Amino acid sequence: MNDDEIREVEHEADRLHFESALQLLQKTRRTETDVTDWHRLMARILRGLSDSRAALDHARNAGTAPRAQLELAKCLFAAGQAEEAGQRLTAICTDSSDLAACLALAAWCAEMGEVTRARNILQSSSLHQLPPGGLRMDWLILTADLASFEENMDTAFRFYRQALHETESCIPSNWQPLRRMLILHNMADSLEQMERPDQAMDLYRQAMREMKQQHRTDGTVTDLSGYEAELLLSVANCLGNMEEYETAHEFLNKADRLLAGDPPRQKSYFHARRLYIGGLLALNESRNTEAAHLFEQALTVQKKLCLSGQDKPEHAARTAYYLASVLPDTETRRKLALYEEAWPVFEQMQDKEPAFYLSARAEMENERGRLSSDRSLGTRHYRYSVALYNQVLALHPEDSLARESRLAARVNLYLLSPCQDLENCIRKELTALQKQSGSLFLDTVSAYLLHSGECSPAFHEWLTQFRQTLPSPYDA
Repeated sequence: MNDDEIREVEHEADRLHFESALQLLQKTRRTETDVTDWHRLMARILRGLSDSRAALDHARNAGTAPRAQLELAKCLFAAGQAEEAGQRLTAICTDSSDLAACLALAAWCAEMGEVTRARNILQSSSLHQLPPGGLRMDWLILTADLASFEENMDTAFRFYRQALHETESCIPSNWQPLRRMLILHNMADSLEQMERPDQAMDLYRQAMREMKQQHRTDGTVTDLSGYEAELLLSVANCLGNMEEYETAHEFLNKADRLLAGDPPRQKSYFHARRLYIGGLLALNESRNTEAAHLFEQALTVQKKLCLSGQDKPEHAARTAYYLASVLPDTETRRKLALYEEAWPVFEQMQDKEPAFYLSARAEMENERGRLSSDRSLGTRHYRYSVALYNQVLALHPEDSLARESRLAARVNLYLLSPCQDLENCIRKELTALQKQSGSLFLDTVSAYLLHSGECSPAFHEWLTQFRQTLPSPYDA
């Protein structure tokens, strides 16, 4: 295998033509001097073809050169051996100043929820000096992603826009529309994270236009249907969040037709993803029985995929969390078990999306308290729920839903362990919420407390008067 053959194989892989790259590599003749390069290239190609186990076998025979060790780390991560992948990347970066390895280590940290460490790696290296090319594009996008995780949207969008601007100078011409689609997808996802689905939808429309352009430019890119299916499912989810349910189902149906007619290589992954998004849509439509059925199926598939590295524990944990939320209280043990599955993953990934993971953990603690048959244990759960909601509100003081949820946790705590301090907190919160919450919520909370039989006489009188000041929640 000579240098020209290596360059030709790498050129096809750079163009995301992994099938043709495989054919070219299989035609080359291996010698003792280039066998490690051959295994490294084969590992990269098979990883591109989603055959992570076979890729890993080749990567382990690719030698000890930094490029080979970097490919081994990537194959380890793709095969679900994340810890060893991180160890390998750390070792490479310790022994050399290889920028590709530093970037890969930062990306690994981000995937593992170590956002601060990832940012420190990017800032302490000279990655910002990278010339135009794939590495520079990866640096721009990772920098934007990290800023998005930390909810620094101005910085995130500045780097995303820069990535869009530099696509032509960094990416092979045959898949520039796909690269732009993926950047726009990330931008839309960031806006959804900030609960701005209307603006996200505008970016999804741009992304869909880029996807059409990709088909016109080069429809032979490996696994193009997988990229498109992910986009269609994201659009369906966004539309569901906007309560445009009919259109959301149309996009789910488009995804179904695509997955059936042109199955992606990661067929099981997309099957689980489709079930999960369908579950979220049913949840938004208050069809809890259907949502539970879809989440249950998705979780079964995701758990199997996680064992082989074909899906992320983060995805399975989210599914477990939403499944628990729609199960009836008659399945208390199952609900609590699902929370146990989701909790450690959410805790680990908190820095990737602080508001969501903190709120979700706070809600789980409130539910654990409500479902607990032990008064002392229930009290501890409610106290921790309040503490977590305090963290959410420290990040987003204007979050009225978090404020209402914290009030609910405090009410639950008060009914288990009444005290003057909690009475004062509840009074203060009810008064403050008059300016931003609907009277139905405030009336419901007040009535619940009044009928509990736990209020002190003074607090009972205050609640009665407070309730009388509220507009009728049933006025037209």
